[in-house]
Amino acid sequence: MNCHESQEQLIDYLEGSLDETSRKRIEDHLHKCIGCQVEMRELQQVVAALESEGERIQIPEDFMRNVRNKVAKSQEGRWKSYKQRAMIGLVAALFLTVFVGTAVATNGFTSVIEWWKDLSNKQDTQMQTFVQHGLGEKLNLAAESNGVKVTITGVVADDIQTFIYYEIDDRNKENKYMINYTDGLKIANQERDWNSVDDPSYSPVTNHLSLYSGKDHVFKGRLGVAPMSVNTGTIQLELSKLEIVTNTSGDTSRSVPTGKGEFFKGEWHFDIPVKKHPSIVHNIHVETEIDGNPIIFEKLTIAPTVTVLSYRYHNENPNRRMEYFNFSSLESKGKFVYDQQGLGGYGGTGRYEAGWNSAEETFESLYYEKPTDIKIHIGSAAFSVNKPAKFAIDRSKALPQSFEYLGSKITIEQMEVGNPTKIVMTEELNPKRAYEMLDYHLYDKDGHGGNGIRTDGYFIDKKGDKYKLSDYLLRQNELDHPRMYSTEHHIEFSGENNQELNVPVGIEIEGYTVTSFYDKVVSISLD
Repeated sequence: MNCHESQEQLIDYLEGSLDETSRKRIEDHLHKCIGCQVEMRELQQVVAALESEGERIQIPEDFMRNVRNKVAKSQEGRWKSYKQRAMIGLVAALFLTVFVGTAVATNGFTSVIEWWKDLSNKQDTQMQTFVQHGLGEKLNLAAESNGVKVTITGVVADDIQTFIYYEIDDRNKENKYMINYTDGLKIANQERDWNSVDDPSYSPVTNHLSLYSGKDHVFKGRLGVAPMSVNTGTIQLELSKLEIVTNTSGDTSRSVPTGKGEFFKGEWHFDIPVKKHPSIVHNIHVETEIDGNPIIFEKLTIAPTVTVLSYRYHNENPNRRMEYFNFSSLESKGKFVYDQQGLGGYGGTGRYEAGWNSAEETFESLYYEKPTDIKIHIGSAAFSVNKPAKFAIDRSKALPQSFEYLGSKITIEQMEVGNPTKIVMTEELNPKRAYEMLDYHLYDKDGHGGNGIRTDGYFIDKKGDKYKLSDYLLRQNELDHPRMYSTEHHIEFSGENNQELNVPVGIEIEGYTVTSFYDKVVSISLD
């Protein structure tokens, strides 16, 4: 099995839906391939972080299938560059795509609504700026079908991506509707203008961002589309159905989900004029290091919609691997721009080759500043530390059963045998805990591993104050040097092919993650 085949099957592997042969092949590959191990851990973090919001948000039953469809329809390798901070950004992006408008507004949801309003206002301001600088076009392309009016309100395009802003008004005053970009949407001219004839599953539409609307029965959103192969052209957008988002009751901030993936059928066709604006590309070669690990910054691409920093790094210590690092900001002429956290449309790409990890980080655009030099502010880096340990679970003894790892207690609290077997595991969070997140798996008598992990925990800041993970999932930037600590795991342990009962007999820990913080500034001349 090669890396491409492995990447295509990771979600199926996490779900436990692979047959025996495929499961063994991917596990053999993961055992040997560090790059795919990193990718697996990152995807586990996405799922764990999303599911940690489970008590607040009603997650559709077909969520993982939707995620798989979105990944399959994205650019190859696109999601590989998401790191822990960017992983939370991806959570936020998927949260806004799937849940906002279909979210259960509980007492703790107010802060998310305010965050969402602020994000939407910034999008409105950004679109106005595009128009003022001649980089975008305000549109009023409307089509109505069965009492539902869809309007394309604006478009901006560069050689990184295209943004299409839209609004949907239910004139029947019954529901809110959104565009589901994996179902009911077609780009009629994609084979001609996106060179996609060799991949039947390809779609130029790569992402969706829900935007706040204070009006009943009106939904606002933004579609992200891969750049066309021509500089000037038309996107022939065809919609055959819209997803029902909410049933409103006068309070647009407290919406109730359908939770059923329901759709409203109709026909809405648009010819959207697009003019790509070129990026400013600076090829650079600036070297630095973090904890002895070399980093090379190679390119800065400044597009109207986003700034992309391309770099690569090499791990010098196999027992303490640097998995990723977080950029605090980019600085130019006293102006600071920040990590887009997956909400800027383009998420970057990444690869692992010849011992080097290559990645891209995306920031707010510096296009209007035309910088002659920049300062890269590096805030933190996450490391995976190899520290193996193995503990047996004795089914003949009563629960809870506890083990000690690096001075902290790990406890199997509950085990409900079935298919799947449901397990609750907790971790002691003492002030001197040596690790943040465990890299572990449960195994049965035949060595098969567990899956379906939902993790909860806390952020702990520089002063030692604790913040509930679910409360600050989208608000880490409000905390001073936050570290993410896991404290509770809900694990679904399935039998082979989900056809027999499997009971875990032990837990195997490969190691753990830790975060180091820096105040490192790298200055780069762009002349």
